[in-house]
Amino acid sequence: MSLTLKEKITYGLGSLGISLITVIHMLYLVYVFFPADNAGLVYVIPQTSIFMGLTVLGLVLFASRLFDVITDPLVAHLSDMSKHPKGKRLPFMKRAALPMGLSYVLVFFVPFADQIHHLNVVWLTLFMFLSALFLTLYSIPYYSLIVDMGKSPEDKIDLGTYSSLFWFLGFLIVSFATTSWDYLESAFSITRLQSLQLSFVIIGLFGVISLMVPVIFLDEKKYESDMNREHISLKKSLKTAMGNRNFIRFFRSLIAYGVATYIFESGLIYYITVLALLDEGAQGGLTTIIGVLTLGMYPLINKVSKKQGKKPVMVVGFILFGISFVLIGLLGLGSMSVYLILGMIVLLSPFSQACFTILPGVVTADCASYESYKTGEDHSAMYMAMISFGQKLGSSIGMILFTSFLLLGKDVGNDLGIRLAVFFSAGLCVIGLLSVLSYDEKEIMSYAGELKQASGDA
Repeated sequence: MSLTLKEKITYGLGSLGISLITVIHMLYLVYVFFPADNAGLVYVIPQTSIFMGLTVLGLVLFASRLFDVITDPLVAHLSDMSKHPKGKRLPFMKRAALPMGLSYVLVFFVPFADQIHHLNVVWLTLFMFLSALFLTLYSIPYYSLIVDMGKSPEDKIDLGTYSSLFWFLGFLIVSFATTSWDYLESAFSITRLQSLQLSFVIIGLFGVISLMVPVIFLDEKKYESDMNREHISLKKSLKTAMGNRNFIRFFRSLIAYGVATYIFESGLIYYITVLALLDEGAQGGLTTIIGVLTLGMYPLINKVSKKQGKKPVMVVGFILFGISFVLIGLLGLGSMSVYLILGMIVLLSPFSQACFTILPGVVTADCASYESYKTGEDHSAMYMAMISFGQKLGSSIGMILFTSFLLLGKDVGNDLGIRLAVFFSAGLCVIGLLSVLSYDEKEIMSYAGELKQASGDA
């Protein structure tokens, strides 16, 4: 039986909460802790390289991702093996929602906001680790619900589409935080940092409320399958996911995309203010235009993925994403108008943005369903843990590299680091493209045809 529209929207609202909270870090963590000269912010952590070109911020992110190596598979295994009377996924999500929102916002409330201090580094490290932990506790069970709820490939694509739709809505909302900073600063006579903090608190509150919607309104027991419920060791579950060669090919492409997209999204404010020499408030308007066009691509991605497959869509997505980076690197160079270049980016990037917000979770769900059909064992959360770790690893590598690139120049007239970062990202898109081309979608999707045939025979 197909899912109802209400079920798809209820599920998608959880993604809105994830987006509202996590995109705060995606867009503004580097901006706050590694600010440009014209940002109006005070340095609160060391800004120089401390080890082989790596910054304090980059090393903290790298350490928190090493922490994910342990927590991601552990949470996934606990979720897959859970025998909680209310389900394997929702109880984890319920416990993680509020702590997740708090830890993400508190990262920005360093104890010494007017100077560089070692306690600020300690504070940053502590809450980055906590935010990583609670994101894992919520997101892995949440995305595993795609496998549990989506019994058909079409339902999986629809769940991925609604999840991505709400995620992008959250992205748009958070990107508009820049437009409120001047108002909050003058209205409450507060500092620039305090205006940022207040906007993040408001966003985080709405994020937690959204996280709780699927917890309250979904009945997980309705979607349970008769999968083998015998205890499976963590080692075997992890080995099973790692042993799926097609999943690993896709996993590699997602890491490349994760690095590139982090640089794209975290660098937006630099591209606008440093390369294009526009006001920081232009970020909200530009993001809105891209967002509207991206949302317009969702029905196309949904329809083409169902008819032609997900692999061809991702191939086109990587190509367009790579071209977008090349165009960003040309901003402010030569006589070409920055408005013309931005216009080209606006036209090219929405397809790739829509593609890679919808399809990664759907492809992972397909791989998990393929494994379940072949083995009779449920490793859904472990697959989602792997892809979650890949995305977080990609973003962490992106932050490490981006902050290191910025050491080479991040200001007007000294922008070499920013340009090197975007051309490097274009190269990553080529690597991701080659990995996707090696993914055998036909083999993975064989489970759907066999299940359909079995259902017909019955």
